[in-house]
Amino acid sequence: MDQVLGYFFRQNLWANLQLIDFCRGLSHEQLDFAVPGTMGSLRGILVHILGAEARYVSVLRGSPPERALDERTPWPGFDALAEAARSSGEALIVLASEDLAARQVERRLPDRAFRVPAMTVLVQAFQHGTDHRSQAQTIITQLGLQPPALDVWAYARAVGDFVEL
Repeated sequence: MDQVLGYFFRQNLWANLQLIDFCRGLSHEQLDFAVPGTMGSLRGILVHILGAEARYVSVLRGSPPERALDERTPWPGFDALAEAARSSGEALIVLASEDLAARQVERRLPDRAFRVPAMTVLVQAFQHGTDHRSQAQTIITQLGLQPPALDVWAYARAVGDFVEL
């Protein structure tokens, strides 16, 4: 099972880096463009995805994130985004190989506290990234551009796991 989860998170890291690389070529106006029904601008979505990933890693490790992006601070730039993606992405790959089935994690926020199975946080980390990358693709499409293919088929092609017969 951990091999399957590892594949999920290798694809997740790859997709985050692909989206960051695609967005490097956009103008400031395009990066700030927002579409109703999405979370905000491309800049905001990128920072949100990676900030959340760092928080998920922190919850699963039980320690503060090594690198965390904060959506309330100025735009960090693409290099910082790529570094954050690698840091949280590689950590999630490692965490996916651990036996999390019996572990519970706790999270304390200013307005609430909760306990959930660690596996719930791990699955949320994957689903969250997929959801917001899809929103980014919607924004890119509304800009009149062809968004990058970020799905598992594209990943399989990129890493040589998809072979035409």
